[in-house]
Amino acid sequence: MFERISNHIYKLASGKWGIWVLFISAFADASFLPLPVTTLFLILIILNSEYILKNLLSVLIGTITGAIAGYAFGHFAWFKPNGEFTGFAQFFLNNIPGLSHEVYGRVSDLYTKWNFRILGVAVITPLPYGMFSVTSGVFNINIFVFLFTTLICQTIKFSFLALLTTRFGVDIKRIMRFNWKSVAILTAGVLAAFVVSNVL
Repeated sequence: MFERISNHIYKLASGKWGIWVLFISAFADASFLPLPVTTLFLILIILNSEYILKNLLSVLIGTITGAIAGYAFGHFAWFKPNGEFTGFAQFFLNNIPGLSHEVYGRVSDLYTKWNFRILGVAVITPLPYGMFSVTSGVFNINIFVFLFTTLICQTIKFSFLALLTTRFGVDIKRIMRFNWKSVAILTAGVLAAFVVSNVL
């Protein structure tokens, strides 16, 4: 199903709606639905190198607005306006094995300490950025730090990819064919191991 959705998105992107498809995909990936935004971005640049700047702006605006939506969802799903936990958060903290107020507090401290580094690493992994947007809201990371880090890191990432694609288009196609699923699983495992080792 996911592959069919991706193929449909690629077909739409190769047409006149490419920039809008890229924007929507970037928004979704940074907020609630993992999509192959990086691959889509590379495809659009390879198909038409004249619109590099437009594609770059489209993916950045989509990612930033999506990240804000993901952060807001995580924050307001977890906290009431007065700063107390919501019923949704209380349910998770009281009923999920291994998750408690103490564990949440320790992970939150880690996230606060390593926030810039965590978000920086998130950019270079194949994991969907929405995962980090939502957890940034859940752990109440400073919104300005979150937005600044997201903007800087995502700009560097996509600018670098655009530069590489214009110079090494053929080699980039080989990279795009690589199966990144195992890399994503390994990255998620390493991050989980890091959090567990620091919490326990």
